[in-house]
Formats: sequence, C-alpha cells, structure tokens
Amino acid sequence: MRYFIIFLLLILSNNSISQTKKRSRKVSNNSGTFFLSWGFNRSVYSQSNIYFSGANYGFKLANSKAQDDQSKLGSGDYALNSITIPQYNFKIGYYFKKKWSLSFGLDHMKYVFSDKNFVSITGNAIVSADQFVTFGNGQSFNNVTLNGQTLTTDRNDFHYSNSQGLNYIHLDLGYTKPFYSFGKKNDFIVSSVLGGGAGILLSYANILYNGVQSQNVESFSGYGLSGNAGLRFEMYKHFYVYSNLSAGFFHKVREKTSLVDPNSYVSQHFMYSQIEVGIGVFVFRRLKNKCDDCPVW
Repeated sequence: MRYFIIFLLLILSNNSISQTKKRSRKVSNNSGTFFLSWGFNRSVYSQSNIYFSGANYGFKLANSKAQDDQSKLGSGDYALNSITIPQYNFKIGYYFKKKWSLSFGLDHMKYVFSDKNFVSITGNAIVSADQFVTFGNGQSFNNVTLNGQTLTTDRNDFHYSNSQGLNYIHLDLGYTKPFYSFGKKNDFIVSSVLGGGAGILLSYANILYNGVQSQNVESFSGYGLSGNAGLRFEMYKHFYVYSNLSAGFFHKVREKTSLVDPNSYVSQHFMYSQIEVGIGVFVFRRLKNKCDDCPVW
C-alpha cells in the first residue's frame, strides 16, 4: 500500500508540473490567437496590353511597362500623420485551428505607366475628325485606324497611373510552421508562413490624354489572385517582425478614368510580385474566467 501511495503521488506530481508548464505557455499559432501587422512594400509588374476606351476613341497600347512608386526614405512620408502615403501592407487575422489562419489584408500598391514607354498602338485614337492626338516624341494621329504603329510616349503628352493607390483588398488562408526556437523560455521563435488568397481591386486612376487631365477617379476596378511565402521572427510571445514575398495576377475589368463620362475606362491584366517587411503583434483570447494562461493555447 505504501508503494502504491508513493507511485500515485509521483504521478500526480508529474501531472501537476506538466499542467503548470502548459498553463504558462501561449503559442502564437494555436487556435484562438489574433494577429495584426503593418509593413511596407516594393512591387514589380509584368508588361501588359492596356485598353483605353472613351467617347469617340478606343485603342490598345501593347507591351506597356510600369513600375511602383514607393516613397523615399527621408521624404517625411513615414511620419505617423502621413503613414498611409507610402506603399504599405495591413493585415489582421485569426488562428481558427492549430497552424491554420484566416486573415483580411490590404496591400496599398502604386502602378505608374513608364515614361518613354515604347509601345505599339491599335485602334482609334482620335477624339474628333479635325483633331490630332499626340502621345509624345512628335508623333500625332488623327482620323485613321491604327494597326500596330509604334510610338514612344512622353508623360507631358500622355500619362496613366494609379499613383494614389492600386489597392488589393483580399482574404487569405495561411499555414504557419515554427522550425526554430531559442532563449530560456523559448522567447524567440522563427516560423515559416505560407498562404494564398483572392480579393478585389480598388483603384484611383489618373490619366492625361489629349490635353485633359483626370485625377484620382475611384472605382472597384477588378479582382486579384495571390500567393505568399515568408518568415516570421517572434519575440516574447507577443511581438514579431516579418518578411514576405508574394506574387499574383490582377485583372482590371473596368477601371473608371473620368468622373463625368461613364464610357471612359481602362482594362488590362498583368502579373505582379511584391516584397514586404513589417512588424506585428499577437493578441491572445481572454477566457470567460479571466484566466489568460489556461487552458493551453
């Protein structure tokens, strides 16, 4: 009987220690964890065919090039009162199952038609029969049907951009796998993060055409598909820094380019890739009994 009591006490003691250890742990990728992050990005875009439509004109600029427009360091755009001016990434998410999360993200990107863009034009570029339209480089077009003529654009004569924002608003499914930890209490953890998602595009279009400048024409212009892979460095179970590489496909189905003419729009589709870095926090769900450390997260 004495040996049985000793054996029972040892089991209870070990179980108590185990439970104590479990109660003291908060695991970032376990069910019930919220996360919130903010970062900045650089993006690159594939060449694309851009269709410009409006009253009395409709043409395609083939093999168009574009780039992003991230604010320069030291520009003052990274102050708290102007933090949404640079290209940024915002994400809020929730682990609904161990290692699996759902998140809502906003990627604020900028798309700028390259100056001195060597393109070919197909369609009808005139506005009226007695007008000439120039895209730059001394080339003008009037009442003719264009079929692959080449031209070099000049931003003083023709320009197109989403300089105020090409916003990708998306939902993602993510998978997190910790693969390295260190520190006395495993206060530092390195995890890999994989994910994919889909969403809509909110555009702010600016276009200079035939001497008319339209600015910041807002529209839900299309949709996007994306995938991402990154690394997350967690600190003291509540904070993290991350780097992430994403790539995907954007289709602008009908992006408005005029506030007064509903027939003026742009359509195109292209691939993109993006690298981002940022910081984030974890928020662990508080239980009804206000016990933050039990049960195990």
